Amino acid sequence: GVGSEICARIMEHETFFHLDAPVHRVTGVDVPMPYAVSLEAAALPQSKDVVAAVKSVLNVK
Repeated sequence: GVGSEICARIMEHETFFHLDAPVHRVTGVDVPMPYAVSLEAAALPQSKDVVAAVKSVLNVK
């Protein structure tokens, strides 16, 4: 996908050496995409997942 392509380009370029932490991708759950709206929302990354990933990279509790 687009996100993994961006991550790969960052990791393969000099940009990597300017990072304070490694690239971290936030992705959906590894399941087939459900049709029901409520299940679809559960399968996709949520804002809390992004916040948790940012805190993990920044070593913030």
